Amino acid sequence: MPEQFKNILIRHIAVALDCSPQSMASLSAAAELARMTDADLTGIFVEDINLLRMAELPFTHEIRIYTPEPEKIDLSRLERSLKLQAREAEEALERIAGQLMVRHTFRVCRGMVPAEVTAASVEADLLVLGRSGRSPSCRKGLGSTARWALSESAKHILFMRTGFRQEQESVLVLYDGSKASKTALGIAESLVHKGNTLHILLLPQADGDENMLEKEVSGLIPSDMLRVEFHFLPPDVTDSKILARYIRMAGSGLLVLSDHMNIPTETVHSLVCDIDYPVLLVRR
Repeated sequence: MPEQFKNILIRHIAVALDCSPQSMASLSAAAELARMTDADLTGIFVEDINLLRMAELPFTHEIRIYTPEPEKIDLSRLERSLKLQAREAEEALERIAGQLMVRHTFRVCRGMVPAEVTAASVEADLLVLGRSGRSPSCRKGLGSTARWALSESAKHILFMRTGFRQEQESVLVLYDGSKASKTALGIAESLVHKGNTLHILLLPQADGDENMLEKEVSGLIPSDMLRVEFHFLPPDVTDSKILARYIRMAGSGLLVLSDHMNIPTETVHSLVCDIDYPVLLVRR
């Protein structure tokens, strides 16, 4: 296991599954991290109680593309559909985790999806979620489950998106000299695949701190690290949209940061929402 991961004791990883492309990307990332850290992996599927309650309402209908008239939602058919989705999610977990020889379990819960995912992951050290779910209204920013976890969960969280292949992508880390950013730096370093670049975004607290931060980071990075690029951000940036703009100029890839750095927690959380990158949020 990479030495840096020992600092945050990743022994159990939970991943939320709903058979959407976002959750399948999350599953692949979670399984790879479980392989790297020799962690147990738990897949979580939630039967959405809101859908079931809605189906029981007498005025609720569904419109299908191959029927001319709206149809009453059939509760038993909806139940069967959810069980089928759960089975597909479990099969995907078994296939991907099996390929990587990762220890894995699968859980089915029923309730409000965000709350149930958070509750079911209480024993995990890392929660992996898709940035958005099935809803068309969640194409940008974070979906409801991801937003809930961001505000309610104390876990380290990896927010994934489709189209990201970790072995081919660079890693970016936000560093301001705080203890939390040093932990984030160590994790980011561990995630860089051979031939890729580690982009270190230095965020000084005052003018003139840039050289000190660069020297400090250079002492933390092993001399055999292949490709490292430093990027200097303006001091005291507290606007998440400005931060996102500078990060995009530095490069693309997986962004690693903590919400216990010297910048406001609200800024970090807004940044996670604003930037359309996979984000690993490191917490205490």
